[in-house]
Amino acid sequence: MLIIKLSAGAALVGSIAWTVAAPDYEPVIAMITSLSALIAAFVSDKRRETSTRQRQLISENGVGLQAGGDISVGNIGNRQERGSDAK
Repeated sequence: MLIIKLSAGAALVGSIAWTVAAPDYEPVIAMITSLSALIAAFVSDKRRETSTRQRQLISENGVGLQAGGDISVGNIGNRQERGSDAK
């Protein structure tokens, strides 16, 4: 995502310089387009951060597993049987 932000920022700077050097519709359209791409990169980054939060509710005697991807679960015993009272 950093590469996209840097590319959009460089395109914005270049299109601003192009608009100053040769004011016309084409460089203004390029400036608006690169500004939109830069804003979209930041907005999509914020949405990705909020969508990756994980929540789970576990009953009193349940066992909850939470991971960022696929996991393999072996033998899960009762926590009280193992002598742990973690909550």
